[in-house]
Amino acid sequence: MLSKRSPLGANLTFDRGGLAGAATYAYANRVASFVISIGSLAVLARLLNPHEFGLVAMVTTFTGLLGLLRDFGLSSAAIQSANLSPADKSALFWYNVGLSALASILVLLAIPLVSAFYDEQALRPLLYVAAVGLLVSGISSIHAALLRRDFNLRGIFFAEVGGLATGAIVSAFLAVITHSAMAVVIGGLLQGFVTSTITLLWGRWIPVLDGAIKGRLHYLVFGLRVSAFSMLNYITNNVGSVVVGYQSGSAAMGSFNRAQNLYGLPVSLVLAPYLQVQFPLLCRVRGNGNDTRQIYGDLLALTSTIFLPLSALLPFIAAPATLVVLGSQWAEAGHILAWFSPSLAALGLVGPFGQFMTSQGRVKELQWWGLADVGLRGGGALIGSLFGPASAAAGFSLATLFLAVPIMIWLTQRDGIFGIKHYARACSSGVLIAFSVGVTALTLSHLIQTASFGPLAQSVLIISGSIIPWITLGVVLRVRPSQLRALLSRLRT
Repeated sequence: MLSKRSPLGANLTFDRGGLAGAATYAYANRVASFVISIGSLAVLARLLNPHEFGLVAMVTTFTGLLGLLRDFGLSSAAIQSANLSPADKSALFWYNVGLSALASILVLLAIPLVSAFYDEQALRPLLYVAAVGLLVSGISSIHAALLRRDFNLRGIFFAEVGGLATGAIVSAFLAVITHSAMAVVIGGLLQGFVTSTITLLWGRWIPVLDGAIKGRLHYLVFGLRVSAFSMLNYITNNVGSVVVGYQSGSAAMGSFNRAQNLYGLPVSLVLAPYLQVQFPLLCRVRGNGNDTRQIYGDLLALTSTIFLPLSALLPFIAAPATLVVLGSQWAEAGHILAWFSPSLAALGLVGPFGQFMTSQGRVKELQWWGLADVGLRGGGALIGSLFGPASAAAGFSLATLFLAVPIMIWLTQRDGIFGIKHYARACSSGVLIAFSVGVTALTLSHLIQTASFGPLAQSVLIISGSIIPWITLGVVLRVRPSQLRALLSRLRT
């Protein structure tokens, strides 16, 4: 019989059962969240017009940036710290509470500026509600980080899925009555309240306010470095949406934002849950080159096998699939979505880059890269936006794949742990599968154009036909559906 605990590296021991259970809840979380999100997206897209969704996007783009200030990298500090005393936990909690209050106050102060920037007075009441939501959702951040640190993703599952389901139901109910953006913002507020409440209850830990808070300022220094990159990365990813809203109005921003949301669904379903398990694991094996190389290699093998083929498939299904999911009034979002294909390919190659660099303590390099990245990818989106929303997506994606990715790979291999040859080995199968999927999708697309198929039939035929070489080559190349199984296999030996 295999022992319940197995070594990984020289001085680290992990509970295989706990790790497998964490992975199960992480993926259950993402699957449930995906189903709820896509269902909510489809319902709300038929109840609200692009203008109302544009107003929501204007609010959430701004509050999302301040949400990063609220977290300030403290969650990463809690996860990454080798030893965390009760006094450390309490200090992190109170730092986070103070930053959450600061972020909410900044939203309130910025309401006139944001409204004037977009020339939309309807944003004012939405931002008042969103400011409360920032505070409510922020107070449980450290409790959630501690649950992740201990691989207790069961609590995270109930908190996040419960909050998301509550928000979706409330948003849909209010949208039926009001047909306004306020329905979505109020739903987001209640989602944050439910998620925070369950997280605090599940954490079963009460922070203490004492003098120890003054002696933990090094966490704020670390958080500043991590949050600086996160905020710069957020600006880079959202500059296109902001400029589209400024130049073309709320309806155009609504279409752009819906395309971004559809683009982000596979990231949420696949990459996010895996990183919930792998990021704490990478932090704990820091200093052990072999284990770090194996874990990160498995992670890249997974992302390349999923996102590279998906990027080859997306241009052929974006338009019809968007009509199926969102409805006929969102045709423009489908054209925008197709241009996110190069960015999906980039995720397959360097998706976990930030987590890898943070886990290895290379946050200073992340800061410098974040600054350069704003100019590269943000500049691409800015230039593209001069020609319309779809061009903004094209400029962002092309700059991501052809400018940002080579630099990120170069940065990763600078410390000698994960080199170019390791990248090639991890991603080669994904490249081959993507080529096969792309050829198949292109062939089917041309054949379908000669017949009178509706959007649903087009989507189903192209997707089902492309899945065949995807799965076949995956089996032939022995690419497992989940690279976590490879990790568990190593733990058994």
